[in-house]
Amino acid sequence: SLNEEEEYKLFKYVQKKKMIFLSSPFSKKAVDRLNKFGVSSFKIGSGEFNNIHLLDYITKFKKNIILSTGMHDLKTVIKIYKFLIKKKSNFCFLHTTSLYPTPDYLVRLNAIQEMKDNFKNIEIGYSDHTLGITACLSAISLGANIIEKHFTDTKQRSGPDIICSMDEKELKKIINESKRIF
Repeated sequence: SLNEEEEYKLFKYVQKKKMIFLSSPFSKKAVDRLNKFGVSSFKIGSGEFNNIHLLDYITKFKKNIILSTGMHDLKTVIKIYKFLIKKKSNFCFLHTTSLYPTPDYLVRLNAIQEMKDNFKNIEIGYSDHTLGITACLSAISLGANIIEKHFTDTKQRSGPDIICSMDEKELKKIINESKRIF
């Protein structure tokens, strides 16, 4: 976790690299902090996906919202979809399995097509927690337009999500292979 000064420093570094900074707020205070930085978008993790009070607060800023759908069934996803449409939000959904690491048999990539069938007017992506990059490339081939995967500079770090994070070599491979797929 980063304090405000550290996160702002990271935000400025990402801007300097001409990249888009994303951070997942878990409270109104965190939303305010990110908005003060000038972020262009908010990333909502699966745990806050159905937090209507937080989503309602975020929609007031009229910024892009990327939402991970893990831990939620289609009925809940439809409810949040209708809420965000009513708020005239610009948003997309990421199919997610919220298990670190996600075993292959629980990935359910067919959910990408199910979401594309149910939500024709928004982008559908994939948030990956599997080992390696095969699921990311498979999701791209199924029409996922956004890929989210945790990144680490080294797999030698400790932490609960390092095992399913990608390193620089895997990131380059995802970029190159996704170009081939397209």
